Order: sequence, then structure tokens, then C-alpha cells
Amino acid sequence: MPGFPTSDRGKRGVLAIVARIPAGRLSTPGDIGRHLAIAPRHVATILSTLTDTERATMPWWRVVADGGAIGRHRFRDVQMQKLKAEGVPVAPVGIVGELQARRVLDLAIVQPVASAVADGMTTVEPSPRSRARGMKSHPALDGSGSKT
Repeated sequence: MPGFPTSDRGKRGVLAIVARIPAGRLSTPGDIGRHLAIAPRHVATILSTLTDTERATMPWWRVVADGGAIGRHRFRDVQMQKLKAEGVPVAPVGIVGELQARRVLDLAIVQPVASAVADGMTTVEPSPRSRARGMKSHPALDGSGSKT
């Protein structure tokens, strides 16, 4: 289905952002979704369906839930180990400590990493929001305050 956020274009956008999250820093599906103007659930779906090759090349483990929880998925232990290796405190129950201090809030200014540059994924622009079908400029809102 064209235009669906988990399409190739949506996936490329998510992966480009994930590739730019520096070691020891974190993001959330909500943050990424807001940046790309897609639902956080779509971001989570894209990350949960990565191929083995993508999983080996993308720092997917740097994306955690808004509350810092690491989901109960088959790569949970791997994600916890990778985060700990980067100096991120993770409780045994799977909750990331210092989430707010480590969170990348402005994903537009995160510097691209070499792998993202090599793949040509250095910029990610949010999709422009379209107007509702048939909506025209409203003459009463021309800025003058009077109807034209």
C-alpha cells in the first residue's frame, strides 16, 4: 500500500534516524515518529521487523519505550547487553536509567554516522502534511481580518 509509513520510504526514514543516534544516547519510537510525522507504533513495527543484516548494521538497541522500558522481545538480552556496553545504566528488570539525560530530543541536529553517509541517508525530511482533499484557502483567513 503506497504511502503507508512502514513502506520503503518510511523504513528508510526510521533507519536513517536510528543510524544517527550516538553511542550512549537514546531515543524513543515517539520521538522518531514525531520527527517523521508517523505514528510511534509504525516506528516500533519497523524496528521489530528488521532483517538480520539491518539488525547487524543499525544501532536499533538505542530505541527504548518512552518510560525507558526495554520490551519483552527475543532480542531483549542483546539490547540490554549492548546498552550496558555503551555505559547506559539498565536495571535487571529492563528499565533504562537516566533516560531523560541520555535522550536525543532534537533528531534533526544529530550528526550522521559514517554508515548513514555511505548509504546516502544523511538527511531525513518529514513528509509535508497535505491539506484535506478539496480544501481551499479560506477567504476569511487572508490575514486582513475581513472577508474578501
